[in-house]
Amino acid sequence: MIKKTVLTFILLPTILFATNPIPKDGVSGNFDLGMSYIKNTESTFQFNNLFLIKYQLGKSSISLKNNIAFINKSGEEEILNKGLQDFKYALNSKKLDLNLTLNHMYDISRSIKNRFGSGLGVSYLFTDEDDKKIGLGLAAIREKEINLIDEYKLQDRISANLDFMIKPNKNISINATNLYQPNIEEGGDFRWKTNVSFRVNLNSHFLFSINNTFNYDSRPAEGIPNTDYQLINSVSYTF
Repeated sequence: MIKKTVLTFILLPTILFATNPIPKDGVSGNFDLGMSYIKNTESTFQFNNLFLIKYQLGKSSISLKNNIAFINKSGEEEILNKGLQDFKYALNSKKLDLNLTLNHMYDISRSIKNRFGSGLGVSYLFTDEDDKKIGLGLAAIREKEINLIDEYKLQDRISANLDFMIKPNKNISINATNLYQPNIEEGGDFRWKTNVSFRVNLNSHFLFSINNTFNYDSRPAEGIPNTDYQLINSVSYTF
């Protein structure tokens, strides 16, 4: 993500997946293409592709996600690219989930060539109602990160998340996710991510949303800022 202090123009038919409930047994997901144009002191063009598929069988669920982006900034020939590939298996009960995750990410704008991670975790829904949900998750993760000059480091982290959803009515929802990931072995090394989205259902398959994401890394690569912020307006299609 690219840090922006003032956003003066946004054109964004970019897609994020919706959170429609998964059927008890079956397949759901989405395939999206999108682009964004942001202009203030410089122009930034971004192309996105997101593919998500979920399969539910009884109390077990499997999800696969591929989210990639290509970013071009005015005055720069190099195209910045970032992406995330994620696999998750979960054993679900009414409020408690046990899960296994495997993921791969890269972000050239933050000097991350590859980051491989695996984790075991648990999540619990304190409140699970049609108009209100509050959940807490905790996981232990192992990471191998390789930077652009092929230096690598191994890290063990705790990943804690607090999520909530409020629906003022059946067509509008407000969703928030907070993620905190401290390094187990190095005090003061942590990551924080907050995402807040406002969503309006247009029909059973389409929704419009405004998404705000804030990232903080206490120990980024040299020359990379600690924080970045992104505002995204999106139209989503799910199946």
